[in-house]
Amino acid sequence: MSWFAKITSFFLSVITFFTGLFSGAGKQAADPTLNPQAAAPGVLDEELYGLPSFEAGEKICFYKSSGSTEILRYDSTSEEDFKTYRQKLCDAGFTVYDEHAIENNLFATLTSDTLTVNLYRFAATKTLRIVAEERGPLFPLTDECERVCDPLLTGMKGETVVASEGMGYIIRLADGSFCIIDGGMGDPDHVDADKLMDILNAQKPDGTEKPVIAAWIFTHLHGDHVGVFNCFSLDHHDDVVIEKLIYNFPKEEEVEISDSPYMLDESIYRWNQFKKNLSDFYSDVPVIKAHTGNRFAVRNASFELLFTLDDLYPSSILNGNGMNESSILLKMTLDGQTFLWTGDFGFISAELVLKEYGDTLACDFLQMAHHGMNGTVALYSRVDPTYALLPVWNGGLSGMLKNKQNAWLVCSPKMKQMIVTGCGTWTIRLPYEPAFGTCQRIPTDKTVYPSYPDLLGENN
Repeated sequence: MSWFAKITSFFLSVITFFTGLFSGAGKQAADPTLNPQAAAPGVLDEELYGLPSFEAGEKICFYKSSGSTEILRYDSTSEEDFKTYRQKLCDAGFTVYDEHAIENNLFATLTSDTLTVNLYRFAATKTLRIVAEERGPLFPLTDECERVCDPLLTGMKGETVVASEGMGYIIRLADGSFCIIDGGMGDPDHVDADKLMDILNAQKPDGTEKPVIAAWIFTHLHGDHVGVFNCFSLDHHDDVVIEKLIYNFPKEEEVEISDSPYMLDESIYRWNQFKKNLSDFYSDVPVIKAHTGNRFAVRNASFELLFTLDDLYPSSILNGNGMNESSILLKMTLDGQTFLWTGDFGFISAELVLKEYGDTLACDFLQMAHHGMNGTVALYSRVDPTYALLPVWNGGLSGMLKNKQNAWLVCSPKMKQMIVTGCGTWTIRLPYEPAFGTCQRIPTDKTVYPSYPDLLGENN
């Protein structure tokens, strides 16, 4: 690529990145009825893959989401309505793959030879959803492994010239394989892709030929979260083993008219390149679509999906906080500590989960939403974390800490430490308990973290 082309690409990428990054920042929850994609009355009579009819509550909308996913939402339902319909599905030939409850909310995943149905009901709102799609790969409920090393969590500081910062976290599991959350923003010279490869090689067990990525999870579609995956795939697809990819992105028709239409352009940081990578390099890798209520294991880590874009309708990414509203909310438990991954979680989404969940939202670690721009005091006080993870760029920290929700964290007597990727790539050992005097409680723009194999919070 010529220098002129690189410079042109750089400035276009900066413009489109910040258009998406700041769209919706600071917005309050919008009226869900404003969504132009809400189903018209006649659509409500459509059948969902010919499934048994649900004959209770108030039908709110029928919605065709991305891929083959179709959703029916009913309000004013009871727990008995959930159980009756679950039995109806079983009587129609479906088998229960998994079922559980969280805070009196009921979740069930059922399968037939051709379909998967995720059925769930929230007790506080009395809302029930039926999410049906063509059967694909299912979440592994167990994933036994031999413990050969201590789990690690690494926050990768972005070095990209395209944007100030993205979000990328690397989790080394007990068997030495990895789980990656997002990855960060790509760049013309693929610097961050090479940096990720270096981290995987440095942390893999001795004698391992290729790092194994047991799961690569994407919180949402924005380029500063999927861009490194694209660059990494172009350069390093043969250097690693990827076992599964997990996400739930909006349909392209919505992306085209959302706050983030640039995600459909031909840049290497965008959705079109993401799809091409899947086809060119990972055609045999299972792609698992994330749905609310799904729980799964990745080696010795367990996950619960508390929110996906399925929960928005009849709201959507077309109102409120845009694409950020489609960020999944993922609770992870690893070696006795809990983590809440929020991506760029939006304000409508936060308002919903506060109604739907109680103490389940409490976690040891909170990944602060949208690089410190989103999140609310109500949400963060419910999580009440001991540690906060902030994927914000160097120089942006002091400004972010002035936001009301972040200031609440700073003042929280329970919170022991805020760890900021803009201060440098850091690695901590899990379970984490920093030694006294080894790190600042709240870092500054001048803070520098130790580089692996030296570990943050330990006397190196």
